[in-house]
Amino acid sequence: MIEAVRSGKLKESKLNEAVRRILQIVFKAAETPKGGRFDKEAHHALARKAASEGMVLLKNEGLLPLRNPRRIAVIGRSALYPQFQGGGSSNVNPTQVDIPLEELRKVATDAVLTYSEGYPAGLEEDPKRIEEAVAQAQKAEVALVFAALPPAVESEGYDRPYLGLTPQQVALIQAVSRAQPRTVVVLNTGSAVEMGPWIEGVGAVLQGWLMGQAGAGAIADILFGRINPSGKLAETFPLRLQDTPAYLNFPGENGQVRYGEGLFIGYRYYDAKEVPVLFPFGHGLSYTTFEYRDLRVSAEVFKDTEGITISLEVSNTGQVAGQETVQVYVRDVKSKLVRPVKELKGFAKLELQPGETRTVSVPLDFRAFAYYHPGYKRWITEDGEFEILVGASAGDIRLRKTVTLESTLDLPSLLNIESTPREWLEDKRGRAVIEPILNNLVQQMGAAMGTGEQAIGMDMMGFILDTPLRSVLEFQESLLPAAAEEIVQELLEQVRR
Repeated sequence: MIEAVRSGKLKESKLNEAVRRILQIVFKAAETPKGGRFDKEAHHALARKAASEGMVLLKNEGLLPLRNPRRIAVIGRSALYPQFQGGGSSNVNPTQVDIPLEELRKVATDAVLTYSEGYPAGLEEDPKRIEEAVAQAQKAEVALVFAALPPAVESEGYDRPYLGLTPQQVALIQAVSRAQPRTVVVLNTGSAVEMGPWIEGVGAVLQGWLMGQAGAGAIADILFGRINPSGKLAETFPLRLQDTPAYLNFPGENGQVRYGEGLFIGYRYYDAKEVPVLFPFGHGLSYTTFEYRDLRVSAEVFKDTEGITISLEVSNTGQVAGQETVQVYVRDVKSKLVRPVKELKGFAKLELQPGETRTVSVPLDFRAFAYYHPGYKRWITEDGEFEILVGASAGDIRLRKTVTLESTLDLPSLLNIESTPREWLEDKRGRAVIEPILNNLVQQMGAAMGTGEQAIGMDMMGFILDTPLRSVLEFQESLLPAAAEEIVQELLEQVRR
């Protein structure tokens, strides 16, 4: 690093700024009083609220919230030994840990709750545990299956070998749901889970994540309707591991990993490939329903430096209060480089009472319409149309509106000796230079190779547009006043003046 500063590769001011940020944290830590006290109960209550807002109701066929069931079969080791945090450096010492089974008993005071372990702590398979769980499920009005991946499968420091639950857990859910159609699955995993083998047989799925020390209480609150779930997925849940963007490239070989998916990670990949998914990015159900309407924009034609603000009306059309996260995606209708089908550029979360309607506004600035161009080595905008897409998830777009952006950037031309006529036409400066001679080129090439169906079995215009301009000129070099390369160099000089 010292050599980089001395040679000028690294500005000393940049190094100073990086050091300054580190020292700010060091000084702040040194100034923080040690041995202080804090309100453990208040912190625990906050942890419970945070957990409840982050949990995602993935599926619900009217089974939730539970309405005074008299007998509940609680199944799964993680109902008694909760998987509430990750392994490795993410493993911390909690002030207290709520137990799902105990929290359910606090809420369902009039119900009889039975408990079956269902699966062991490790990866062993035990049919007897499944048989015991099925017997309890058959006697109950509803079965709650808690499933958590063991540390041997999911932790810091290594990757999951497969996307599904353990074979024992899959067999457990299948058996219980066959015996008791009113089955709810509560997942405590750190990421997406493959559910194909069992999801059709269950009535509801709640994604509880690695829920923190107070997450058990949050699960009970949601299952019994004390809290209306409002979490949304921050990742796509694929149908299977083979569908994921990095499947062919990860984990690599010979000490190298190729990030072949490029920009197309997450929903961007599934959109571009039109691959069906289990649950899309942004998905999350509620115990109420929301209506979106009347999408408006502050300007239909605008400059990139000004940006726009989109507004719409959102109504709670259900019977209970709830929170909704309105998601705003932007689609670049046409760009010079390959772009995702759409990208999330803004969102707003609001709470609505039954029958209440509120206006939601989301600002979209320069960066909402820009992308990084490696040729210019900067973020750029381009003139043209953009589609504003508003929805409840990446797979549930409800409102659309097209706007037109006027770029204020004066970018240099990136044309070079190998650029095609199509690239010249798409360049602001290049178009003015190439258009006067392009028609002559087409006529001369047509005369030499034929036109229409006589064009040696090819689309002549398509051939010309996508062949380097120098090569196109070389076909007619005997008719030109100078060598093809000299002509292209002269045109490039005109563009760069």
